[in-house]
This record gives sequence, C-alpha cells and structure tokens, in this order.
Amino acid sequence: VESLFQILNLDSLRQDGSATEEVDANMDEFLRVPYKLEGLLLFGLAITVDSFLHVLTVVPLKFAWSCLCFICTVCRPMTGGIGRCRFHRRHLYQLVRGLIIYATYHYCLCPISIGKLYHWIRGQEMLKLYVLMAMVEIFDRLMCSLGQDALDSLYWNITRRPCHPRTIISVVVVLIYAMIHSMILLAHVATLNVAMNSADQALLSLLIGGNFAEIKSTVFKKYNKVVLFKITSSDICERFKLVLFLGLVLLLNCTQGGDKNMVNEYLNMSCIIMSAEMICDWIKHSFITKFNFIKSSAYRDYALILAGDITGVGHEGVNIDHTHAVVKRLGFAQIPLFCVMARYIREAARYADILGDAGDSNHVIYSFAVVYARGSW
Repeated sequence: VESLFQILNLDSLRQDGSATEEVDANMDEFLRVPYKLEGLLLFGLAITVDSFLHVLTVVPLKFAWSCLCFICTVCRPMTGGIGRCRFHRRHLYQLVRGLIIYATYHYCLCPISIGKLYHWIRGQEMLKLYVLMAMVEIFDRLMCSLGQDALDSLYWNITRRPCHPRTIISVVVVLIYAMIHSMILLAHVATLNVAMNSADQALLSLLIGGNFAEIKSTVFKKYNKVVLFKITSSDICERFKLVLFLGLVLLLNCTQGGDKNMVNEYLNMSCIIMSAEMICDWIKHSFITKFNFIKSSAYRDYALILAGDITGVGHEGVNIDHTHAVVKRLGFAQIPLFCVMARYIREAARYADILGDAGDSNHVIYSFAVVYARGSW
C-alpha cells in the first residue's frame, strides 16, 4: 500500500527533468508561428496585388511611351527624337515585352476553347486528374523559377547587345516560357472550375487533400532560414493565385447563368478551399520551424526584407525597379497570370454580351451585362 501511494505521488516529469522552461519556450514559439505567418502572407498578398496592378497599369503606359519615342525618333533621325521623346534600348525592351504579352494572349490562349477544355477535364478519370494536377503544380513551380531569370536575361541582352544573335534567342525563350506557363495556369483554373462544379465534390476533396499531401513532402526535411524564406515566398504566390483563380471561376460562372444561390454556394466553397490552404500552411510552417529550431521572429525579418525591396531601403545607390526587385525575390509570374486573367475576362464578357441581349432581369449580374452589351442601364 505504501509503494502504491509513492507511485501516485511521484512526479515523473520532474524526476527526469524533461519539463523545463526551454520546452515551454519552444511550445510558445510553435503556437506563435501561425499568427506570424499569416501576417507575413497578408503583407505578401498586398505586395503581389500591387505588382499585378503594375502590369495592368504601368506596363501599358510604358509600352505606349516607348511607341511614341520610337515614332519621334524615326520622324527626327537627325536630332534623335523630339524633346524628351528619344528612343533608347530600354524602350526596345518595353516594346518586346508588350509584344510577347500580346502574342501569348492572342495566339496561344485565345484559340483554346474554355468550354472544350472544361468538358475534357470533366470527362477524365479521377486518377488521371490527380496526376494532371500534380504535374501542373510541379511545372508551375519550375516555370516560376525560370521566368524572372529569362526576363532578366532578355533585358540584359536588349540593353547591352540588341543586334547580337543571343538577343533573338532570349526573345524566343521568353516567348516559349510565357506560352507554356500560361497554358499550365489555364489548365489549373479549368480544373478548379470543374472541381467547384462537380456534384459529388470528389475532385474538390482531391484538390484539398493535395494541400495536406504537401506537408508530408516538406516538414521532415532539414531547412535553414534562407530556404524557409523561399518556401514562404512560394506560399505567398500560391495564395495570390488561389484568390485570383477563385475570382475568375466565380466571374465566369456568374455570366453563364448563375443566380444568388449559386453565388452563395461558390462563396462557401471558396471559403472551404481558402481555409484548407491556410490550415495546411499553418501546420507546415509550424512543424518546419519546430524541427529546425527556427524562431517565429524569422517571419518579421522576411517582412522587413520584402519591405526593403519595395521602399529601396538596403538598395541605396542602386538604380533598381523596386516592383521588379520584389517580384524577382518572390518568383511571381506576372505575365502568365495577366494573360490567363485576360482570357477568362474575355470569355466572361462574351457570355455577358449574350446575357445583356436576351437574359433574365433577375440575374445576379444582369445590370452589368446590360452596361457591357448596350452601354446603358
């Protein structure tokens, strides 16, 4: 009886010394990671939105200004232009980049039928779709790492040796990259559209399960702060792509005859997908930092690095495009995402035109369709 009372009163954690202040501090760091990570991802999402808007606004303006400088230089070849309208090699890069965007959109994505692609994906077996999504994710990440280097190589060749054969090779490489990456992203959006329209939601469960399968391939490897920053940068781009793709799917389905009930259903499914993505990121980063003894304060350091790229702090004395600096660090694919968005908006506008001519006045976007089709309410 006495030995039984001794066993009951024995504090095993105190005896072996495992319950220490260091263990409690590590547990506190483990619980802080989701909060610190989500703050960084929200900041990164704002950066990617700003960079994407840069393509929508500043890049067309640069293209138009480069065209004007080229015309002025051709008209006044003796003086090299009119006033400040003088054509330089950097303007040639803007022209080439604009033509690459147009060629990717018009000659690569426009011939692809969104409806045929949707029904082809929907008719495939579940196993084939799983393999397809795995291939899309792998090649997407490979293309993201290749894209910015290809554009930097193109800029260097155009500004340093515009008449060299290597410049032509760089143009071809960037054009091929933009087309391949755009088609990959187009297939990604189409698969997400099929998943959200499936009656049994089996494909949606497969897509969500793929997020958690990523945990297995990452958390049991050895990382340092530099590698963790690359993983976090990839997660920032993934978060933006998911938000953009969900918006494009919602826009396209609204123009194809959706009502308010459909919109509410899509919003609920979008919340489920985003919640699964967030939980997956929380689990992945929490255990990566735990197994590699990385403090949660590392995410604040990452935010400072990104803020320095935007503001120019830390790049004093260097003539650098701050938008390009942060895009290169994140590996953000601006051109393919812009082309895919333009293709889906064109498809939605086509259905909006049909809806505006002969549509249901109770449709959720009927008023906007009338504005687009007829130009009046």
